[in-house]
Amino acid sequence: MNRGEAEGRTIAEMLRQALTELIPLDDARRAEFLVRLAFADQAAHNARLAGVQRETLVGIRSRVAQAIKNGTVCGEVAQGIDAADQALGIVAFAEGLALHTHIDPDGTPKPAILAALDDHLGRVFTGTCRRAQLG
Repeated sequence: MNRGEAEGRTIAEMLRQALTELIPLDDARRAEFLVRLAFADQAAHNARLAGVQRETLVGIRSRVAQAIKNGTVCGEVAQGIDAADQALGIVAFAEGLALHTHIDPDGTPKPAILAALDDHLGRVFTGTCRRAQLG
């Protein structure tokens, strides 16, 4: 995030970049996705692994919620938005895109996936950061 701020990127842009790491858009991310998928399968049958998976998901949602709260402070997100609720929706949407991309790579071209993610983020990040206006 600090590097993104130094480069003048918006919170929405930085969040988009972070979320695309969850989506198997290249070989490296495909390999990571397969590990996450295999872990989820094992966690479905093992309480200890399920706890690790839950902590991981809570951490991801927490970081997304913090980005939304930061967006509220700077003006990218409207006041009154429930950051935790929106984070849940955003993370679930990104994970859904990841699954669709894995299952049907030919039917989920990268530009369409990124456009869908941008559209979803755009429903929460509707404003302009006041810091960008000052710079």
